[in-house]
Amino acid sequence: MEYLELNGTKEGLSAAVDDMWVLNATYLVFYMQAGFCMLEAGVVRAKNAKSIIMKSIIDTAIGSLLFWALGFGLAFGNADKASNPVIGTSHFFLINYENLSFFAFQWAFCATSITIVSGSLAERVHVTSCLVYTVVMSAFIYPLSAHWVWSYNGWLRLIGVNGIIDFSGSIVVHIVGGCIGLVGTYLVGPRIGRFDSESGKPKPLPGHSITIYTLGAFIIWYGFYGFNTGSTLGISGSGITIASRSAVTMTIIACASCATTLLAIKIKSGKYDVVKSVNSLLGGLVSSAAVCSLIDPWAAFIIGCVTSFVYLGGSHLLIKLRIDDPLDSSAIHLGCGIWGALSVGLFSTQDNLSLVLKRPTEVYGLFFGGGFEQLGVQLLGIIIVMAWCLFCASVLFIILKKFHMLRIEPTKELMGIDIDSAGGPAYQWDN
Repeated sequence: MEYLELNGTKEGLSAAVDDMWVLNATYLVFYMQAGFCMLEAGVVRAKNAKSIIMKSIIDTAIGSLLFWALGFGLAFGNADKASNPVIGTSHFFLINYENLSFFAFQWAFCATSITIVSGSLAERVHVTSCLVYTVVMSAFIYPLSAHWVWSYNGWLRLIGVNGIIDFSGSIVVHIVGGCIGLVGTYLVGPRIGRFDSESGKPKPLPGHSITIYTLGAFIIWYGFYGFNTGSTLGISGSGITIASRSAVTMTIIACASCATTLLAIKIKSGKYDVVKSVNSLLGGLVSSAAVCSLIDPWAAFIIGCVTSFVYLGGSHLLIKLRIDDPLDSSAIHLGCGIWGALSVGLFSTQDNLSLVLKRPTEVYGLFFGGGFEQLGVQLLGIIIVMAWCLFCASVLFIILKKFHMLRIEPTKELMGIDIDSAGGPAYQWDN
């Protein structure tokens, strides 16, 4: 997103309008926290609804404070100078930092990335472990990823002619969150009863409210319009053109992904699947984040159709490997995030990419004659960020597991986390 503006050098009415644009986008992105809260609460069983809500509160409150104190400085400190390409070194606690609208927008992005992880670990981890990974993600893992990809002097940003392109976070937000969630859910193991002890076949553990789940997904979709269009960091100049394109292509990708999944499952099973269709919709939103400003609408349709099969394939692979991800967060955010980031190197047009970069470029999407360079840079960035997250998450969760701070006891898991750690059930059922 910093391909456009960072330091708020404009003055007068245009600066005020641009700041208001960013702030309103921030409000939309933060509203996604309500969507994730409902999404996760709906997909878990009633006995764990309150604890998953508590994790959302922890993600937001604790993560926000850590990002203000430390994370933002590591991500964007000295971003306007020829300083460290690996890590930021200033603006901790926002000292001597004036572009507060940009901080607010980045804070909302960080909060979103952290929330992804709790869905992967739902129904069997200590609430305290959520606090620990929230601190590490918001203060260390996410900020360095953001610095490499988005900061002016980030080292991935400086590779090749254009540097890595991640317009609004398929890599920085979704691959980071999905990758950490995948490591966590693999190390914590499946929920009791998720797989048959003898055959190993999966057994359904349906959530308690498909209604809440679906409503949460639509709130996330609504918030994504701030997520993607707000990444212009303003509407003056060419900003409104880029934002309009982003809104349209994002919508097409999400709808094409959802429609493809609806039809594919209907043809295969003879029935419609609400959960898979909603997840595929979310996967489309994730895929759009990197590429929405760089493509034409017809390409968005193709990207969305492919996204459906990326999600379905990822979901099937998780089950095949006996990895229990209650929300399919890994398939949605990691799998579709990878596809979205690669789509930049395949489908971005020269005119759109030049408009976003604010300079002419001869390197753009492979399918439009722009060569392999951008695709190679995207692939390198994906590998580097994934390796970083896999390493940090493995160390973190292995330590938590070693000290018995990761998974709750089997009796408490069967009873439900709410009674043990959240002060009682979310619902007071009538006698």
